[in-house]
Amino acid sequence: MSVRRFLGANNRDAMRQVRESLGADAMILSSRQLPEGYEILAMAEEALEEKVAQADNTQLNDFSVLAQRLLGEVQEMRSMLNQQQAPQAPQEKPLHAVRELVNILQAAGFSGELIRELVAQFSALPSTEANKVVDISQWIAEQLQQRLLLPGMPAELFADGVVALVGPTGVGKTTTTAKLAAHYVMQFGAEALLLVTTDGYRVGAREQLKIYAGLLNVDMYALEDGEGLEQLEQRMQGKKLVLIDTVGMSQRDQRLTQRIAELQTRATNTAKTRLVLLLNSASQRETLAEVVQLFQQYAEQADNHIHDCILTKVDESVRLGGALDVLVREGLTLHFISNGQRVPEDLELPDAAVLIEKALDGVAAEYAEFSQWLASVTVDEAPSQRAHTGKLQAQGKTLASLYAQLQQQVAAFSQLHELREIAELPNTEQAEALAEWQQQGVPVLAKAAARTAHWPRSKPVAGCSWYLPAACSVATGEMLPCTYLPQNFADEHSPLTAAICNELPAEQHVFAALPEVALLNELAHNNGAWIAVINRNHRVVRPDGARVAALALRATMHNHTKLPLQYRGEAAQLVLSQEKITLPGESANYTLWYGELNSIERNSNLARRFWLTPDYMSLAEGEQLVLEQLAGDELASLSRQAYRLLEQAGYSTLPQNTLVALASSMAALAIYLEHTKKAPLLSARQRLLSIPGKRGKANARKILSGIMHLFEASAAMQIMSAAGVRSE
Repeated sequence: MSVRRFLGANNRDAMRQVRESLGADAMILSSRQLPEGYEILAMAEEALEEKVAQADNTQLNDFSVLAQRLLGEVQEMRSMLNQQQAPQAPQEKPLHAVRELVNILQAAGFSGELIRELVAQFSALPSTEANKVVDISQWIAEQLQQRLLLPGMPAELFADGVVALVGPTGVGKTTTTAKLAAHYVMQFGAEALLLVTTDGYRVGAREQLKIYAGLLNVDMYALEDGEGLEQLEQRMQGKKLVLIDTVGMSQRDQRLTQRIAELQTRATNTAKTRLVLLLNSASQRETLAEVVQLFQQYAEQADNHIHDCILTKVDESVRLGGALDVLVREGLTLHFISNGQRVPEDLELPDAAVLIEKALDGVAAEYAEFSQWLASVTVDEAPSQRAHTGKLQAQGKTLASLYAQLQQQVAAFSQLHELREIAELPNTEQAEALAEWQQQGVPVLAKAAARTAHWPRSKPVAGCSWYLPAACSVATGEMLPCTYLPQNFADEHSPLTAAICNELPAEQHVFAALPEVALLNELAHNNGAWIAVINRNHRVVRPDGARVAALALRATMHNHTKLPLQYRGEAAQLVLSQEKITLPGESANYTLWYGELNSIERNSNLARRFWLTPDYMSLAEGEQLVLEQLAGDELASLSRQAYRLLEQAGYSTLPQNTLVALASSMAALAIYLEHTKKAPLLSARQRLLSIPGKRGKANARKILSGIMHLFEASAAMQIMSAAGVRSE
């Protein structure tokens, strides 16, 4: 018989059997989940062509014989389908819960896009879990809280730098500037703050801010039309925070690009001006969406970006759902809410639960009586196949949209996509395909502007038999989802060399362990920037010539700086100190760094670590590499987690090199998404967390689980789609 049955542990295992036995062009006749595994009925394409040829060559007097044979095979296939199709009792779902969900969200002012996403997520819940949802409004509130982005640290806008408030006319920029200034002065004093206004159009705008500045005893400067921040270089000296109140302009005004460009300092070593968009929460949802999209577009044209926002006039808003919907869909981080004209009382830190409760307040009650009536209604019939198909289509569109967003926004994601395709090939073809993939990876990394190479230890990952590949990050510290395993490096007897380092397009290097002297000398010859993690017992030589362990220098090292950062999903502060040292038997000078990483929220220590950098590097360069090392130091443990998730998902039969490359690239993507500041990806990150139902703040481990669910769900939808099309 030409029709063959394949039974695997899951859909991926069954599809792999089909490809290995019948080839990539096999015809899928049906697929289903059975109690004993996943079943696929398929036949080789050439078998179908052979039958067609037989039919063409058969004489008329043999037609009845051929017809009987074909009919017999059809009956046999139908018999297999009937035997293997286990009857399933209709599962109860919460009655009319989806309708109630839609009604509440529509009445609260949320968009159809977000409503469809939440409906698809609710529909994907197992029946046992969906039946536990008694209060649909509470479920909605939990999902919205997961999607609303808040800063990692309270009052994060008060970090050192230049902050410009932008937005349309009448949104409340001047009043909000005064409120922010007052709160800053109460916490940090007036000496470190400079107020700037660019509003020369509105009558009394400068005088209003000047009055506030006088009351706060804060320096203020008014920029004339056409002047840039270079006019303020002397006034900005000694100031930690510069707050700029900009002129209000319509989002459709073509001059916005020029106005935003004037807010950027000309100094190349100065960070970009942080643009904070003010949104009037009483405006229509469609208007707010247009404001965000056009202001972000103009900011990009001016070589800047907008990720942050403040909601104003919350006290005047009748329906807050529209404003929250825009924040969620556009991936903006909400820093403050303004709910009145009083300075500074009417400026508050956002509370996600309170905001969402305000948005849903009264709406859920409106449908409470209706919901109780619906709960008393009984529906005996199971959901129709058409409804089930529509549900799958909605989920598929949501997943496809998220996957497409990652493809569009994540640098080097194309390599991870191709690696997923390689994992679907027969095992005999993967070695060659993986080698070609790795060769293509180097120009892809170069095109993505890879700047820093992260080199692992030259020994297997803890608890595993495989070696961790190298990874790359860009200038902003985001790790690219394309790892690289140089030939002959995955062997503890093959040390890292300059030739291996030169294989990657990187300007600087992060080493998980101190490399050999020959490599350090080669890097020093070219003034190459690098940092290496060392053990606390590593022997170093003090300036007085004493040979001691690195730990012995901790108490006498110079305090250098305190740096805020996100570490594994937590808001933290890094306290760095440093000392000049040499190494035993060497003449080269080094900087020994010691860092204590403390959680801000839990008031506990997260990590203590020592690093080495060459003496010819500046302290600023050393600090930046310390931050990049900390951002990527989870790659090994995340890769191990991804490896195990892949094994559980049916990838265990893959060649180990493919499995390692896929696991480490997924781990790098999780790190990228944890640390990225790109607004569209902030929204994608929250959507990834919602797929496996993760709660709380985003960290790479939760994001990795979402990535795995996305990949598995996407593969399942592709298989179901292929089976459905071919069986029609």
